[in-house]
Amino acid sequence: MDERAAVAKEFVGARAEDFPTSPLYRALRPVVAEQPQILDMLGYRRAGQQAPYLFFGAVHHLVLGGAEHPLRDFFASVVGDAARSPEEAGPALIDFCDTYRPELDQLIRTRLVQTNAVRRAVGLRYALAVIAETCDQPVHLVEVGASAGTLLHVDRYRFRIAGRSFGPADAAVTIDSDWRGDSLPEMGVIPTIASRTGIDLHPVDATDPEERAWLRALVWPENSADAGLLDAALAGLAADPPRLIAGDGIDVCPDLGRQLPSGEPRVVFHAATRMHVPPDRRAAFDQAIDSMGERGPLFHVWLEPGHVPHEGDTADDRPVLRFHGPGTGGTQPLVQIAGHGQWLAPVDAELGGEA
Repeated sequence: MDERAAVAKEFVGARAEDFPTSPLYRALRPVVAEQPQILDMLGYRRAGQQAPYLFFGAVHHLVLGGAEHPLRDFFASVVGDAARSPEEAGPALIDFCDTYRPELDQLIRTRLVQTNAVRRAVGLRYALAVIAETCDQPVHLVEVGASAGTLLHVDRYRFRIAGRSFGPADAAVTIDSDWRGDSLPEMGVIPTIASRTGIDLHPVDATDPEERAWLRALVWPENSADAGLLDAALAGLAADPPRLIAGDGIDVCPDLGRQLPSGEPRVVFHAATRMHVPPDRRAAFDQAIDSMGERGPLFHVWLEPGHVPHEGDTADDRPVLRFHGPGTGGTQPLVQIAGHGQWLAPVDAELGGEA
């Protein structure tokens, strides 16, 4: 299969992202798959970057930045409820790409998919509550693929789910999620976070307006509530930034594991990060994280597509938050969770088409 065909399959193949909360992107996927010039342009993206996320992020970035073109009329993030029907957007997208090809090409060649889906913090909060059942010590929190580090402030956010609230009552960021099950597990007690560190190929400075604009563009156009959460979370990061390390997690994790205080537990988390690691480097990615347990108890938590399972795991197309730690005897599924944290459900819940 040539490069063009491989990129096209990312938009319309069996494993293509369906953009469940973006009717516009869903409607435009097959349009992109039929455009050789766009597919060829995406062939120059940086290694491991998922083409649909990168392409639509680049287009959205230009639209939000003020590009004068009829395509903007299809973006709810620009015109609100007046947005035109997504099914009519194809011709406008093709013309937009012809008009702004140099700008798109530059973004595709240089930018990374660094989505800060703040609602994913509810999954990390859930995992920390599980960890607290067996760990009564402060933990060192590490996120691989942290981007700006929004999830590293998980203990500073308020969560509202199934009529209950967890986290500081005066939090500047409040996250609402649905619970699709009977009784919600306890999420009120989590370990104290002794330190927080993010690792990213290109850490994002939350104080830089241009960097924040790129992160905003990665929020799908219909998701205005998510955009508001991102703005609030970035304001908190700008006021009190966590430690962010620039580099490949494969290289950084072993050194960081040795730097953390010996014997003290560490929680390593990643969401939609491993999926961007080139396939021939994924085993090394897993091993690098495992190495962080050589000098202290390691709790490893991840939310990644089931079709790119960690080494030793089997494929599972359900959206499941997974975990392994001291005494777990291998990988343990914790909870089903929407990719952007909009809902959670027990692992054994039958969700049918809702997943």
